[in-house]
Amino acid sequence: MVRPQNVHWFIATIVFFIGFVHANTESILYKVPHNFPLKKPRDSSTYARDVNLISSISLSGEAMSQITIEANTTDLELHNTTYIELADLQRDETYQIKVCWSAIHPISINNLQTITIPRFTEFQGTKSDYARILVTFQVLCDSYPSEHAMVPIQVSLITTRLGIPVDIYPTLIVMVLLVAGLVVTRAPHVLNDLLLKF
Repeated sequence: MVRPQNVHWFIATIVFFIGFVHANTESILYKVPHNFPLKKPRDSSTYARDVNLISSISLSGEAMSQITIEANTTDLELHNTTYIELADLQRDETYQIKVCWSAIHPISINNLQTITIPRFTEFQGTKSDYARILVTFQVLCDSYPSEHAMVPIQVSLITTRLGIPVDIYPTLIVMVLLVAGLVVTRAPHVLNDLLLKF
């Protein structure tokens, strides 16, 4: 039988080393200002000639959405910046923006941030009747010599509720159920004592 003290040390060690794990995910939180001028869902945000110049993620009626873009690693020495428009956001809401890529590609993401483009302002060959919120980042190659491949990068826009991104809720529910199951199966006498007191 495993001693409780050994289990505590094991858990403490895991928690300690989690801080040193470098994953292939970068994320930021963004809160839409309460006075941000949002466009109506049926309105077009860009002129017809601007279609497909800037990628976009839309949260129209969804709690989360994602797109996959491809970065050409042969051109990474140019430090090209990627821009993605965030559409159908709500005022005074907080969103998580997450950028993920496969660990088999030695790249890194730098300068992950959001920018606001005022209405009627030309940006990257596009112009809009409404103010726009964009996420921007740079992809840098970490290998020498450079890897010659198209690297798929997944960009997700996730709503947060109670300060927690909604994509984490299923994991939290499973963890709570596991802990509850362990409490019920490992300590029936404690549960029995609690029930007898009431």
